[in-house]
Amino acid sequence: MSFLQEAKRIAEKVNAFIDLHVKGSPPELYDASLHLIRAGGKRLRPFATLKFHCLYSSDEDAALPAAVALELVHNFTLIHDDIMDRDDMRHGVATVHKKFGEPLAILAGDVLFAEAYKLISETPAFEGDFRRVNQAIRLLSSSFIVLCEGQAIDVEAAAGQFYTEKQYYEIIEKKTAALFEASAAMGVLTGNGSDEDMENAKMYARNVGLAFQMVDDLLGVVGEPSVTGKPVGGDLKEGKKTLPIYLAVQRSGAQDRRLIESVWGRSDAKQEDVEAAVEVVRKLGIDRETKRRALAHIDAALSHLERMSGGDKRWLVELAHFVVERNI
Repeated sequence: MSFLQEAKRIAEKVNAFIDLHVKGSPPELYDASLHLIRAGGKRLRPFATLKFHCLYSSDEDAALPAAVALELVHNFTLIHDDIMDRDDMRHGVATVHKKFGEPLAILAGDVLFAEAYKLISETPAFEGDFRRVNQAIRLLSSSFIVLCEGQAIDVEAAAGQFYTEKQYYEIIEKKTAALFEASAAMGVLTGNGSDEDMENAKMYARNVGLAFQMVDDLLGVVGEPSVTGKPVGGDLKEGKKTLPIYLAVQRSGAQDRRLIESVWGRSDAKQEDVEAAVEVVRKLGIDRETKRRALAHIDAALSHLERMSGGDKRWLVELAHFVVERNI
């Protein structure tokens, strides 16, 4: 079985679990809560939780509620981020607040957040071990606090105002890597792994999360629209604070820099100007530099994975490679 086949199997299991457990009345609230989830997604966070859990246990389903909890928190943050950023589209569909209105979107996110904690308490792997349940709750809470800090930094460095490389790394460490860390750590916790394994799992996931975001940011500028579902140079027009855009501005000459800055954060920018700016990014070799940095994080991730005890690490190795090789 290939990585994509295994990832699809896990995603289908996660989706089926969510459909079965996240429901209630009024139905419109739950339609809004599940809107982005039903639009698709790779489910890499629950994938990581289950694969770390399976280093210690053959009972994958025993960790499923905890794994799903991470996916619900992730989608909760997407709903609220889209409200703050005033984004209209995500995953090729209208954002929740655009489709259902802002008040219901806020409540939809709140439902997912509450459901996540409920699922932690219902995870069979903890088997009434209240100490580990408390650890899981602290883990989820701490990661969410860090994520909020990252969003606050992102909001403060408003679109239309340029940013530093330090700000970029701080944002992605907090907004992306923190939840990957929590996903890996949750799997070690459900599997009852050692404290040393927990720390190595976190470092693996932190580096995978950083690499994931770097590649995601690259695809947001130079990705193929027919594959990514995003317009050419979409992140430029939206004023996203990403590594490829930062590197392009730093490394371009005065004329090219003015071109990039003229379309960055300008939703009304002419498409031909956006495409010209994307060509500048390509010409400068920003794709190679971004991939080089991402691969360095993958090397670090795999070195931490090698130090862990437990069973077959194949899928976690393949997850790390997928993160930098993907085109979606």
